[in-house]
Amino acid sequence: MIRFSRYFLTAALLGAVIAFAAEPTVPDKSQEAKYREVAQQIKLFGDIYKSVSARYVDEIAPTDFIKAGIDGMLGTLDPYTVFIEPDETSQLDEITQGKYGGVGIEIGLRGKNRELTVISPIEDTPAARKGLRAGDVIIAVEGKSTAGFTTQDATKLIRGPEGTSVTLTIRRLGVEEPLDYTLERQEIRIHDVNFAGMVTKDVALIKLAHFSSLAGSELDSALAEVLKYEPKGLILDLRSNPGGLLPSAISVAQEFLNTGDPIVSTKGRSPGSDHLFQAGGKPRVPDLPLVVLVNGGSASASEIVSGAIQDLDRGVIVGTQSFGKGLVQSVMNLSDGAVLKMTTARYYTPSGRLIQRDRPKQGELALETEDGELDPETGEIIRRETTPQDTVREKFATRAGRDVFGGGGITPDIIVEQPILGMVEIEMFRRDLFFGFVSNWLATHARPDTVEVTPAMLKAFDHYMDSAKFQPPVPGNDALTALRKIGEKDSMNAAFFAQLEDLKKSLAATVSTNTSEVRDFIKQSLDRELASALGGRDWRIRSTFDEDVQLQKAIEVLRDRNSYSALLTVATPKTKGKPN
Repeated sequence: MIRFSRYFLTAALLGAVIAFAAEPTVPDKSQEAKYREVAQQIKLFGDIYKSVSARYVDEIAPTDFIKAGIDGMLGTLDPYTVFIEPDETSQLDEITQGKYGGVGIEIGLRGKNRELTVISPIEDTPAARKGLRAGDVIIAVEGKSTAGFTTQDATKLIRGPEGTSVTLTIRRLGVEEPLDYTLERQEIRIHDVNFAGMVTKDVALIKLAHFSSLAGSELDSALAEVLKYEPKGLILDLRSNPGGLLPSAISVAQEFLNTGDPIVSTKGRSPGSDHLFQAGGKPRVPDLPLVVLVNGGSASASEIVSGAIQDLDRGVIVGTQSFGKGLVQSVMNLSDGAVLKMTTARYYTPSGRLIQRDRPKQGELALETEDGELDPETGEIIRRETTPQDTVREKFATRAGRDVFGGGGITPDIIVEQPILGMVEIEMFRRDLFFGFVSNWLATHARPDTVEVTPAMLKAFDHYMDSAKFQPPVPGNDALTALRKIGEKDSMNAAFFAQLEDLKKSLAATVSTNTSEVRDFIKQSLDRELASALGGRDWRIRSTFDEDVQLQKAIEVLRDRNSYSALLTVATPKTKGKPN
């Protein structure tokens, strides 16, 4: 007799839960028909299991077999609906506990091929220090291909005990060959507010990195601190913030909105999944001029906040298109401590816009492009998808009647692109040259009181690059290597190889570490690492202000009150989708 494991029973229960979670409690003919269909499919599943278990050429492991069935079933849904085994449920406590053992990256599935992608590296972690950037596609972990991986699959391999190492192989925009990063795991602590202070004498900045359970209280404390300086304007930086808890998004948004203002609504199939969340309590800054910064790494809760601010004309959004993740997950406890994290609803902004971005289905023709931009604080590259140009996006209106568009993500009121790194700069980050040099410099020189990258430091950095045998990547070098192998195989004459060498030298002459752009980049990067070493996160962030074009644009907007007001008003208000 074949004995069914608890995993088979779990799979059957999961099927029933998914089929009936949204059904009314009073049976009707259509529901009875679905019951019969589900019963037939569960029987079919059991018949297949019994047949394979009894007659397959090799003996199967029931646990792995059923787990594969569960993953396959959920794999037909969205990437955020996952089955979590009992020994993995500690990951759900991560937001409340605020720490875990890992390398410090937020990951997700991106692009038409649903590839495992870095959404955002976390500050002051191995990933950020080594130069991983938002938009890097992780193609292998410890040599194992990530093709078909869920985020849960990747997390199991990437996280682990402190002090151990893991190697990630990534593909990067603008780089021909895959890059290997070996990272030592450490305890990763989650801090929601990474910076709160004045960027000029009259403009304050608060950088919110996550939306954990403490985000609202941390932001409130940060606001209380910066308001002591009586700023004339405030910048809320949500760039590369991957989101978090819905209640935290509401707590953050209502600091800027009037009581009763709509923040976000959710809509789903099951009873009780439709909600309208409104601002409550007394806002700390309901009137202070506000700019919110977003980019391709701003997702979920970041989009709830920025969407509400935009739809209610409370502030100006500056940066680049946000990620477009608007799915609500609910957690269902199963037997033996297992958990099903399932998408149960979608997020909508106050004007009625859907936050979730539609991706082209398999085989569907759509224009999809990916751009890169440099985050000046971490040096990361943000890769983002753009809405197909031939797609007609539904028009909505803000409270004042300004046009905004649905179709996923938040489009800024003012789009400002960050600079894109070149191949030389990318290779410098990958080789960890700046962090290594500053560490060595401070170990062999008197510790300075101020952050100043001197000519002596720049000269010493050149020697450091030589000692590290740093060679700028040469475009086309891989193709030349392949031609050389072909020439050797076909016994080509000396003239052929001489031509290859001449071509190699010509290509090498096109790249250099002595161009003005690269020298400026080196000085900025050394300044950032030196600031971090001397003053921690606060100094590191401050060191990026002058080169951050998005931040500078935000300051400009806040200082020009006429322009600021004009951006938030229109001559003839519209009514479609107007918030209450």
